[in-house]
Amino acid sequence: MSTPTTILLFLRRVDCIDGVAAYLETLTAGLTARGDKVVIASGPVTTPDGSVRRRDAIRASVLDWLVIDDLNIRTPLPGQIKQIVALIRKHQVKVIGPQGFSVLPYCWILSLFCGRKMIAIYHPSVHAQAARDIPTRRPFKARLGYRLICNAFTATRFIAASKENEAFYRDDCGIPMRRIHYQVMGIDSDTYRAPSDQERADSRAAFGFTDNTLVCVLSGRLNLVKGHDVAVDAVRQLRREQPGLRIKCLFAGAGSQRDEIEAYAHRDDADRETFVFLGFINQPERVRAVYWAADILLLPSRFEGSPLVIPEAMCCGAVPIRTPTGGWTDQFVDRESGFIIPFNDAPALADRILLLSDRERLGKMRQSAIAFASAKFSKKAMIDGTSDLFRSVAAGEPASCA
Repeated sequence: MSTPTTILLFLRRVDCIDGVAAYLETLTAGLTARGDKVVIASGPVTTPDGSVRRRDAIRASVLDWLVIDDLNIRTPLPGQIKQIVALIRKHQVKVIGPQGFSVLPYCWILSLFCGRKMIAIYHPSVHAQAARDIPTRRPFKARLGYRLICNAFTATRFIAASKENEAFYRDDCGIPMRRIHYQVMGIDSDTYRAPSDQERADSRAAFGFTDNTLVCVLSGRLNLVKGHDVAVDAVRQLRREQPGLRIKCLFAGAGSQRDEIEAYAHRDDADRETFVFLGFINQPERVRAVYWAADILLLPSRFEGSPLVIPEAMCCGAVPIRTPTGGWTDQFVDRESGFIIPFNDAPALADRILLLSDRERLGKMRQSAIAFASAKFSKKAMIDGTSDLFRSVAAGEPASCA
């Protein structure tokens, strides 16, 4: 077995409501349980809508967490550099792990001071207001910028969480394949698991759903990037065209555009009955209960990184319908364990939901989704792969910080 190591994870900020924080929670707990030691340095930490539980869970699983509220990543300040170097010395950190390209230059400076190698990961994210204008192809200027930053402030390895991420590293950033480590993000597979018949019945009963209610859930930040408007349009179309279909749509999450999305969804009493806003759900067991109660996971996003809600919901028995953005080629087999639909296509989404109203088809795809996600996105596979990578890179590191 490889020798455990000490890792510094560096983040520009931590928003405990988002997917990066969910990944961080699973990763830090898993690495620590495997024997590695984890230290975090970050900019400000936010805990909106009751997400303090996630912050506390991350803090409990790491050796130390240095929060610099006024962190300046564009022009690193000597005093802040000194603080982080002291943290590296104190805990004898062996490898620096920048979480995102925005902190890559900063971590490169730290690596020069301390003689440490870097293992970087890119967390693509868009918090756009004009969601329909998000380009499907990065403009030349952006691609040139990525290429310059990755070659000027290079890391020993770049972790690709999806095949799209791998292609982005290779094609847009010019990173050679030998320096790319493909490792999908795992989920807390102890929590997100298939329910027993009784657990599923109890979860549906808690929401007041009958056996013949088709339940959809869109779990994620309340921002139009996630395609909430597309989901609303699709469900409204089904209500018009299939008046005998009993359908509910749950929106789980919080975000800056909640008022706009809720106003779009709640135009009349029928809408308020159909579209239910659950807010941000703090406890993983409560999130799991939502997935157990659901038949379908909707994610008609305009942009994604590698959304963990897909494998979480699949492991719990919800069949996903999503767009071909980040992670889509990794997360399921189209028409076997989920459906891929075009961007901004409410009729296509309505069509796939209608197909899943057939209980026999839904049951078959549900079992396929559970089997696929449980095998590929286990927490153990991600932790073992990531830990082994950090340990192998650390093996040749010098013993002391300059």
